[in-house]
Amino acid sequence: MSAWVYRLAWAALVALPVAATGAPLKHDPFARPSLSGSTSSAGASISSGPRLIAVIVAGKKSLVNLNGAIIGIGEEKDGYRLVRVEDHKAIFEKNNKRIVLDMEVSSLKPDNERGSQ
Repeated sequence: MSAWVYRLAWAALVALPVAATGAPLKHDPFARPSLSGSTSSAGASISSGPRLIAVIVAGKKSLVNLNGAIIGIGEEKDGYRLVRVEDHKAIFEKNNKRIVLDMEVSSLKPDNERGSQ
């Protein structure tokens, strides 16, 4: 039986380089994108209809993805400061006015409640 275990281990070691040969990553997928590199066309997106793509609700560390830009609580995008993040929505403030962006949510089941099955 131990010979079988050695053969299995050898086969796994031989297959490992084959499985790992993919194109190398060009960027760190876990790195947070920088807002300083935004272009003027991305800046115009706030006034021309921003799209809330995703939200992470985590208290003071909450994040939103707005047109591909990652924004944290207290950070600004084109003069709009993110003040609060809730499930499927982000609340921005500019000139003492609050703007609420809702995220489009598609579900396989209508009226699908979070956590229910």
